[in-house]
Amino acid sequence: MNRYQLAKIVQWAGTLRSRKRMQKMIFLLKAAGCPLDADYDLHHYGPYSQDVARLTDEMVREKLLCETTEARPYGEQYSYVLSDEASRQISAYESSSRGAGPAKEMAACESLARKLEQTDLKELEIASTIVFFREQGDDWTAAVEKTRNFKNLPADTHFLEKCKALASEIIA
Repeated sequence: MNRYQLAKIVQWAGTLRSRKRMQKMIFLLKAAGCPLDADYDLHHYGPYSQDVARLTDEMVREKLLCETTEARPYGEQYSYVLSDEASRQISAYESSSRGAGPAKEMAACESLARKLEQTDLKELEIASTIVFFREQGDDWTAAVEKTRNFKNLPADTHFLEKCKALASEIIA
C-alpha cells in the first residue's frame, strides 16, 4: 500500500474515524480487488496490518494526515483527515501522466469505500473476520463458524447473517 492509496481512502471519508475502521476498510477493499498491498494477520478485533499502521504513522509524522485523538471509555479513538498539502499532492499526482493509471484503479474502489465508511464498525469487524477465514481456504459455513467462535458470538443471530451478507458481497 502506498501513500496515495491511503490518502485517497481518507479523502473519500472526509474524516476517517478510528484506526480500527481504517484497518477493516482497507482489508475489505483489498479482498474486493482494490490494488492495495498490505499483509494482514488475525488479531482480537479482526484482521490487522502492521503495514497500514506504519504507513498511517509515517503520514502523520510527515503532516500528510492530521490525526486527532478523542478519549473514549474503552481508550482513545484516533481520527484522520487529509492535510491541505496532501490534498494538493493528490490533485497534482492525479493530473500527471504518472498518476492517471493509479487514479483510475482507485476510482473503481470509491463506491465500496464510501459504503464501508458508513457501515457499523462492529459489522465491519465481524465481516472482515469472516473474509479473513474465507481467504485462509475455509468455505462459507466454516468461515462463519470460526468467526462466531473466535468472536464469542451466539449462534444463529441476525447480526451474524448481516455480517456474512456483507462479507459475501465483498468476495462475490
